[in-house]
Amino acid sequence: MKNVLFVAPTTYPIPLTENIEKKFKYLSEVCNLYIFAFAEKKIEFTSGATKLFLYKKVKNRILNYFKIFLLSTFTLPSVIRKNNIEIISYQDPVSSFFSILVLRLRKINTKIIIETHGDFIETLSLEKNLLFPKLYKKVFLSMARYTLDKADKLRAVSSSTEAQVREINSTKEITRFPAWVDFENYKDIKPVRESNKEFKILFIGSVTDRKKPHLIVEAINRIKSKDIKLYVVGPTPNENYLSQLKETVKKYDLEEQVVFTGSVDRKSVMEHYAETNLMILPSVSEGLARVIFESQVSACPVLVTDAPGMGDIVIDGQTGYVFESNNLESLTNKIDEIKNNYEEAIHIGKNAKDFILSNYSADNFKFSFKKLFDTV
Repeated sequence: MKNVLFVAPTTYPIPLTENIEKKFKYLSEVCNLYIFAFAEKKIEFTSGATKLFLYKKVKNRILNYFKIFLLSTFTLPSVIRKNNIEIISYQDPVSSFFSILVLRLRKINTKIIIETHGDFIETLSLEKNLLFPKLYKKVFLSMARYTLDKADKLRAVSSSTEAQVREINSTKEITRFPAWVDFENYKDIKPVRESNKEFKILFIGSVTDRKKPHLIVEAINRIKSKDIKLYVVGPTPNENYLSQLKETVKKYDLEEQVVFTGSVDRKSVMEHYAETNLMILPSVSEGLARVIFESQVSACPVLVTDAPGMGDIVIDGQTGYVFESNNLESLTNKIDEIKNNYEEAIHIGKNAKDFILSNYSADNFKFSFKKLFDTV
């Protein structure tokens, strides 16, 4: 098997979660796996057959970019040489820039795969409080052009992420398959949603303008039904957006109907899926969100936008529901339609579960990577 190093700005929990360990186990069956990423503290250790090199994450964005530059320049080449790394897989075209630049300048002979899991140009400006968003976009686009040009092969997780890459570089070969999702626990969730006294709506993801949970709040205000309850679950990287969202909730007198939980553990997420009548993801930009897979596998009906990529697994009226992106009237009408015809929604939720389990699996994920490594 080939020695493969995955490099990402990801911050891993210590100890590793069961889900992460399971992902590494599958990947270790098709390569000698190494991980170069971040954690709350610097640590090197082996988990199963996986060797991890984790470095302390710096919370300040500018300082963290500088740390990535230093690690890419001095530390990463040493890890590559000592472990005879043959393939490096990067998580996105932007964060990989310094590393790939150093490798090519030093003429370090490794194959390079660049993965793209979402919109790597717009996401930062929609999720963070940036002083000069237009400048960031321009710089990120230049970095992506360079890295995509230097890559040996590309991997996209959805049709939308593939399309974005093709706009920047139309010559590279792209392999497409979804990100890792462990279906085993989610497929065994016992639903209790049909016994709900309230109609429970779940938003799960980063609470940001890119994900647009405020549209759900606006729709609930229009529907004027006191038996609807919205749970907003996930991290809050943009405090300005969160503050505005809470002001909207207060303005419409919906404090009793909208609950902010912040980030929760996996067990709590699974409980939400079991209880939820409808999971809504109103994103204007999305790769192929893991929460859609998780919801569908737990037979929870989903409502998503018609943004590119969503249609890879959500077929309106068959495996979920779709509304027009950024259209409040379209969203409101769909929620009303689903709520008033919930027997049909239950049936569509079960269809979605069968569809995902029939077409996606951990083995598919493993063998897709094997084929990618074998052909790079």
